[in-house]
Amino acid sequence: MNNYRVSFYKDLCNSDGHSFKCLQRQIEVQSVGPSQALVLAERLVDNERLNADCVEVMHLAGHDAFEHPACYTPAPGKHAWNRVA
Repeated sequence: MNNYRVSFYKDLCNSDGHSFKCLQRQIEVQSVGPSQALVLAERLVDNERLNADCVEVMHLAGHDAFEHPACYTPAPGKHAWNRVA
């Protein structure tokens, strides 16, 4: 089993009209792979209520350092981001 951090983001506009992503919820789960981590996290978090524009899955290495970021968009037409540490 591997540890993953799953982050749910919403795309918002600031007062200048510039887009930015806002973290709505973050959860750590254990699973065999990133796809299963995403499914598990969506079951644990009410994504319907959050209406996230982007869901980011990161594999956590030994000391909470992440190795392989992956970003999934929950619906067609939504934005995708990848965070680089």
